[in-house]
Amino acid sequence: MEIKSLTEGERITMKCVWEIGDGARLSRVLALAKEKYGKNWKSQTVSTFLGKLVAKNFIEQYREGRYCCYHIKIDQRTYRCKELVESIRFWENDNIKAFAEILMDDRTFLPKQREQLLRAMK
Repeated sequence: MEIKSLTEGERITMKCVWEIGDGARLSRVLALAKEKYGKNWKSQTVSTFLGKLVAKNFIEQYREGRYCCYHIKIDQRTYRCKELVESIRFWENDNIKAFAEILMDDRTFLPKQREQLLRAMK
């Protein structure tokens, strides 16, 4: 299955859906986007993003009584892996060593974080 790229608004909306989980509703996504990401979006804006996520096959819409709810079709880890691979292909020309060097660069993480990363990789 092809995983399409997301715009910033779609990505924030999808992250809210992932955090809420299956059965997410527009009102909860709207509240979480404001609370966590400082987005003062109107409900129509979030509805548009949700519609685009349906079209891109990230979620599917279903009805629960009078409410529209959303079922997650692409999990967060799958999406993040796809984004990481694309980033390595684009920025590092598929050179995993160059990517590792960026991870260990002083400007990328603090020393303690780099140590944690090294331990996690063992």
